[in-house]
Amino acid sequence: MKRMAQWLTPIAAATLAAGCVTTQPDSTTQATALGAGIGAGLGAILGHNFGGSGHDRALGAAAGALVGGALARQHAQHAELQRRVDHLQQQQFYTTVWIQNSNGSRTPVTLRMTEGGQYIGPRGEYYPSMPTEEQLRQVYGI
Repeated sequence: MKRMAQWLTPIAAATLAAGCVTTQPDSTTQATALGAGIGAGLGAILGHNFGGSGHDRALGAAAGALVGGALARQHAQHAELQRRVDHLQQQQFYTTVWIQNSNGSRTPVTLRMTEGGQYIGPRGEYYPSMPTEEQLRQVYGI
């Protein structure tokens, strides 16, 4: 049992340290903490198998936590950047037109442009080109 406690202490310390970065973790912080924990575990195993002392296990856990945390953080940041780029690329195909209603209010109508230059309305109706405000008022106006 004492050997198990010596083996798990560096892993627990690295995982707790990585998890205490912020009070409200985002996906990048969570990935960093998970990577640090996994890296610490693998480092402790390698330190135990190739080292021999408790010091080797602790060094292995610390090195594993640093490398694992850094790799996981970079991967999470790349995934978040890719998600933002995909969102921006998708947004370029949407246009919002504000329809002036007879009672003075305005209604937003978001149209999606297809690759062929057609527009699709929120209810699935197709327009061969950008619809006029009057065409949209007939469908979405009050």
